[in-house]
Amino acid sequence: MKFFFLIFCSSLLFASCSDSDKNIDESELIEKGEINTIAQADTCSCDSLVKDSDGNLTQNGELFTGICTHNYPNSDTKYMVKSILKGQLHGNISYYDREGALLMTEVYSEGERKNSGVQTALNCNCSELKTTELIEPKLSQFFLNEVPFNGKCVEKYPNSEQIYMEITYLKGFLHGFTTYFDKKGNVMYMEKYENGVLQKVIQSED
Repeated sequence: MKFFFLIFCSSLLFASCSDSDKNIDESELIEKGEINTIAQADTCSCDSLVKDSDGNLTQNGELFTGICTHNYPNSDTKYMVKSILKGQLHGNISYYDREGALLMTEVYSEGERKNSGVQTALNCNCSELKTTELIEPKLSQFFLNEVPFNGKCVEKYPNSEQIYMEITYLKGFLHGFTTYFDKKGNVMYMEKYENGVLQKVIQSED
């Protein structure tokens, strides 16, 4: 009887040690950004997080570990998903289009970006962008959910589906052509920009 009792106790001790080793291994992998923590971590809106004086992301005064998401303005569709470990970006930061397709993934380690994938240009309404004016040089940079915008935005005539203006951006700056249309869809004129600086205005021949 004593023999079986000793075997039972040894089994419990071995299982306990195995679980402990598993937790240690998973913790190390999480800190290295080598496993996906989404299923294991807290999830919240990125807007609910607060940066402390050291630039760390906190929730209720504690360093946040988990996943936060940004949605497209006035929408339940996610735009960006961030992995955060002890208040710092760590692991994958993923970007999605309005249909939920993955556009780009960046990899961070302890707040520093290590690499990124190829980003597909986004499309949005110009009213969704927020702008910040830089002091030197005096250029405006445009952001979507705190990220410099790459892609194209459009503005439409009031109460119409006809596009009035189509603007292209690179890293948040006007880059390429900004095109203006009349109510019939004809091009009125175009402006060409490079890194936020107007290069020339092209008038329509009509």
